Amino acid sequence: MIDLDQIEAAVRAQRGSWQTLFRRQGAAGWQCILYPRRILTNDEYQALVARLSAPDGGAALSPAERQRNKLRAIADASDAGGRRYGR
Repeated sequence: MIDLDQIEAAVRAQRGSWQTLFRRQGAAGWQCILYPRRILTNDEYQALVARLSAPDGGAALSPAERQRNKLRAIADASDAGGRRYGR
């Protein structure tokens, strides 16, 4: 059986809005679309909401990663025809 830790890890791996990955299943509880057979009780869902609402504590970006992201942003602005870097 899938536990809350596995669901949390899978949802965080999606790197998107976690709210879109859950749907209400009537009075039975909540369903994560990543694990459709696992129905969460309201208490389990509320515990998961609290965990997912907190920051994931990921590692900070290194200077090299920051520079890469900066260059990608400049390239994207150039491709989009932005005023500063556009054509």
